Amino acid sequence: MRGSDGFILGGITGAAIVWFWRRELEDYARDKTRGVRTRAAEGLRAVEEGTGKVLDRGGDALRHAEDVLQDTKAQVGDALRRGQDAIGPTPSTRDA
Repeated sequence: MRGSDGFILGGITGAAIVWFWRRELEDYARDKTRGVRTRAAEGLRAVEEGTGKVLDRGGDALRHAEDVLQDTKAQVGDALRRGQDAIGPTPSTRDA
């Protein structure tokens, strides 16, 4: 028997086994992976909770940073106006 014939015969045999014992194989796989699936689901819940906490803290930090930037913008604007007033020409008495 050549290699390709053996490969084809193995494929047919494997398909027949899966077809005959399909239900038993499904039950076996379901039973053996139940713990893994449960732990994976618990891990995903933990990641979700942790991510939510991090994003909440990040949102608070961003709001605080936005407040600081707004305050800084107002202070810089005030300083620039005062600087313009200080270096600007003074009105002469003739213009009045």
